[in-house]
Amino acid sequence: MAAKPTKRKSSGYIAWDAKLASSAKPHYLLQVALYVEALGALGLKASSKDGALHGLILGSRTLELFEEGEIVPAMRQARSYLEAAFAKAASGDLKDFELEQLSLHCEIQSTCVICEYPDLCETNRIEIDHLVQIAGINKSQIEKLKKAGITTMAALAAATDAQRPSDFVPGSFDKLRKQAKLQANFKETGKHSFLVLDDPEIGVLPPPSANDVFFDMEGFPYFEEKGGLEYLFGALTPDKTFHSFWAHDRQQEAVAFQAFVKFAYDKMISDPSAHIYHYAPYEVTALNKLATRHGVMEKEVDWLLSEGKLIDLYKVVKGSIMISQPSYSIKKLEAFYEFDRKSTVVDAGSSIEEYDYYRQLLEQDPAQAKVVLQTISDYNEDDCISTLALYKWLSSLPGAHQKYSAFREAVDRKKAEWAADPEDEDSATNKAERELAQLQLATDHMAKAIADWRWGEDSEADYRAKIWQALMHSVLYYKREEVITFRERFLRREAVDETLHADRKALVVSGCEREASGFDGMQLNPTVKISLNYSYELDPGQTVMLKPGTAIYVRFNFGANQHDLDRGTLISITGNTVYFSRTTTIANANFEPNAIFEDLFIRSGGKQDAVRENALGLANEWISPQFEAPTGNATLDLLMRRAPSLIDHGALLPVSGDDYLPCVIDAVTRMHRTVLAIQGPPGSGKTYLGSRTIAHLVEQGKKIAVVANSHSAVENLLADCIEAGVSGSAISKQPKKEDKTPRGWMTPSGYSVMKNWRAKQTGGYVIGGTAWTFCSSYVLEEEFDYIFIDEAAQFSLVDAIAVGGGSTNMVLLGDPMQLTQVVQAVHPGGVDNSALGHYMGEQQILDAEHGYFVEVTRRMHPSVNAPVSWLSYQNRLHSHPDTKTHEIAGIDPGFNLCPVEHIGNSSYSLEEVEAVLELTKKHLQLVGQEDVLIVAPYNAQVDEIRDALDAAKLFEVQVGTVDKFQGREAQVVIVSLAASSANDAPRGLDFLLDRNRLNVALSRAKANSYLVYSPELIRTRFTNIEDVKAISRLVGLLEFANA
Repeated sequence: MAAKPTKRKSSGYIAWDAKLASSAKPHYLLQVALYVEALGALGLKASSKDGALHGLILGSRTLELFEEGEIVPAMRQARSYLEAAFAKAASGDLKDFELEQLSLHCEIQSTCVICEYPDLCETNRIEIDHLVQIAGINKSQIEKLKKAGITTMAALAAATDAQRPSDFVPGSFDKLRKQAKLQANFKETGKHSFLVLDDPEIGVLPPPSANDVFFDMEGFPYFEEKGGLEYLFGALTPDKTFHSFWAHDRQQEAVAFQAFVKFAYDKMISDPSAHIYHYAPYEVTALNKLATRHGVMEKEVDWLLSEGKLIDLYKVVKGSIMISQPSYSIKKLEAFYEFDRKSTVVDAGSSIEEYDYYRQLLEQDPAQAKVVLQTISDYNEDDCISTLALYKWLSSLPGAHQKYSAFREAVDRKKAEWAADPEDEDSATNKAERELAQLQLATDHMAKAIADWRWGEDSEADYRAKIWQALMHSVLYYKREEVITFRERFLRREAVDETLHADRKALVVSGCEREASGFDGMQLNPTVKISLNYSYELDPGQTVMLKPGTAIYVRFNFGANQHDLDRGTLISITGNTVYFSRTTTIANANFEPNAIFEDLFIRSGGKQDAVRENALGLANEWISPQFEAPTGNATLDLLMRRAPSLIDHGALLPVSGDDYLPCVIDAVTRMHRTVLAIQGPPGSGKTYLGSRTIAHLVEQGKKIAVVANSHSAVENLLADCIEAGVSGSAISKQPKKEDKTPRGWMTPSGYSVMKNWRAKQTGGYVIGGTAWTFCSSYVLEEEFDYIFIDEAAQFSLVDAIAVGGGSTNMVLLGDPMQLTQVVQAVHPGGVDNSALGHYMGEQQILDAEHGYFVEVTRRMHPSVNAPVSWLSYQNRLHSHPDTKTHEIAGIDPGFNLCPVEHIGNSSYSLEEVEAVLELTKKHLQLVGQEDVLIVAPYNAQVDEIRDALDAAKLFEVQVGTVDKFQGREAQVVIVSLAASSANDAPRGLDFLLDRNRLNVALSRAKANSYLVYSPELIRTRFTNIEDVKAISRLVGLLEFANA
């Protein structure tokens, strides 16, 4: 949902560059950055402090906007490397430029997509027999093999079990060795070969049907709207008739998606033996995403998934054969079934470039644009024909289709069991789908109100229509999240190992060991459920994002690479060993787990009824987005992003100096059925402002609700309310389940008890709780005067709509530049945003019309604050004068660097652990253990640091990810990034160097902050614009460091 445009306040010039291309590219950004720097040198640059943005005018007639800090530091870094190389060459020092000093290839093949000489690299890899040639190998595995003396593909092919590195899982080593043997044999003989695996998945490959569909999609990731564009759905039938469904904008994407799904769905319904075949997970992931994005064909997509109609032949290949090729792309497999392509487009990357070229040509040369589009169509058709040919080849292999009938009978039996058991997970899936369909019927009148909306004719009307969409989709949000969660569970169950390796909520399990059980040797009914404990060693390069205590699904292979799931719990992670439990049946106990992933299901409870009642009530009052939205409602003011409506129709008082409290109290007291926001950066006293304002309102006899995502956030604010003078007898909060901690307020055992307590109150009072509390029918019986939403940047917009119906006024406390809310997927209508994130729109700094940006921190010393203020607050956050006393005797306060050279580390680095321990010990000579916080982005690094601290008997020093420490502070904060390079970083640089997470990490410090990092991180090639932004953040921070 786009925000209303805001006016730029600054004087001076901003830099714009016009490009024919329809999408931004890294080198375009570097060029704009050069212009920005030149304007600065001339004293003509507009100030970033006033929100100045520079950018690109693209051939697609769209604008791409960038902050100075997102592009200029990366440009400076790239230029400095170039200047250093020139200076070295000019000095006559040519040693580094001699041929024997140069590597003719990169260590990983992913960089080939941005390299101008990929063929040279591939030739060199073959010549030196580099390990990177081996299909499926990763950089961490290469490093471990090299340390064991295995440096070539031939050496691995000939390696014995005794040569296996000790930290290499035997199964993984043997798999890579077999792959190396196949490829080495091809290199020697020039003849391709393959081997069929034991119990191959081709055994359950469905037999052919006249109504089968062979399917391939093309996407354009550089589309101007978030999430890219799925622009071509290609479908081929067995008679080789090709059907194409095209889209060139978001509306056409919805139409093409619906048309393809209807085409395929109708064939599947008419012929139960028919299936849809595709290659690799992209198509299923995209269909899932599009159903959610557009809110259409959800039932049909769910049916196709749950009925097993979508068959990924990549998964079939990986579960059936090994081949003598360096990759398992469909292009490499074509050597086995002698397929000749007609298209000149060579791969998916080239098709993206061709489509970008097509978009550039549309207005310049429409005839040539049509030719380019046809080459893309030919490429897509080739992929569909190749998928059909691959299916036929797989069908010709020994054992193909032989187990399919038995497999279908087993599936049908299980479906009958699901239908008979309402508690079964798949019954829950069907129930959620039915309930979503019922809610879609309830909102059908809202959908019809904008079905024929003429977008683009009136921007104000369009804005109302988008808010109307948000209101409509908020009713569907919770059930849609449930359906998405079940859908994601299915996708993870069917995923190949490579997909799970990239999934932060999952772990691939290999070489699993089961603890001895009391059930061993007992003769029990096969359906009896038992609990078993397991352990396994992490493979090199595996990243652990799951936390101990997490509810998980345990996946197992019951034959022919077919998977089922049990429930379990991640018990602990000690070093490289993962411990987990599994609840299974006697019949399934002997099937070894091969993956675990997080159980993400959360019941919405009363929230569904509350959001439905409030949203539909508002829609009925509004009637249609053709009209202005009604006023006098806090929820609608939030959705419409209206400035607060005050009793006297006046403006918010301006703040004098650093004392915000009088202005906030004045504003809240004057609120008239409206919303007000307070953006509180780290250490700004947001909780202080909230609690003192609540205390003032309670004195006036007001009924106050305090809500947040977590019990701890609510309890923190309630504790501050008591400090502000609110009597504990005037505060009530139902405790978190099994929490017996004594509190200074009333702790009713249930909502009915809370209702009785509330009825006895004669003056002002406060009730605290999560969103579930304020969606309870008991609590909603009487309206609150105010609801204070704490940590509103993590509190979902839909939750705010749900709880907003029970309060007259709404106050948002939070900061969208710190941690934000997490959702399962992108939802239509923009309802996947947070309450404060939505209200602020594209703004980083809340404008003075909508509330207060508290621009003073009482935590961070000025030298600690400076990089944080630059990173996240346009240099507008300043330190209170008192923070100059935040010093440790003998150590200069401020932001400090600790570069540590290391290679091949991804989610943990023992070299950085050592540096962190040394820094910690140095400071513990001057401060207590409780005065040091250590932050790392990955749980694996947290665990390594914790082990090192415990070994040093530093038990009171706390370490964790940023999620653990928001709202916390310490004299000293040490941040360890762990990853050796951009290529090693799990989830990429945009996660590792995420602005919000860096902000939270560094801003915990009062006196000193340290960044422990690998210098190789900044020596990266920019593969996309997010890399430019990420490197700019890191380089920009480094420039603030103490000498």
